[in-house]
Amino acid sequence: MKVRNVFTAVMLSGALFAVPAVAQNPQGGFTALHGVEAQALSVEEMQAVAGQLNAYDIGAALLAKAATLDAFPRLQAATISLANYYLTNAEQINNVFKKLGVYTEPK
Repeated sequence: MKVRNVFTAVMLSGALFAVPAVAQNPQGGFTALHGVEAQALSVEEMQAVAGQLNAYDIGAALLAKAATLDAFPRLQAATISLANYYLTNAEQINNVFKKLGVYTEPK
């Protein structure tokens, strides 16, 4: 998640300095990131991002976090409830992730 947040920040900061910010491209369409230079993520960066969009992994991570929230019973209960939602509906959620092309296999 950290790598994706850094990447997003870099892309957005580059977009702020793009002149013009929205311009017509040579193929006849429009682009919002005209003038932004980007590079591909390394294998390590891709692996750090991969696995984030799988309902089983999300549910397991939420349950692990809930175990650390003993001092906050209401937050702990809400986190467990959210984890259970992901785990109960994992197949449907993962099907949506697959349709969007962002699904990764469970760890």
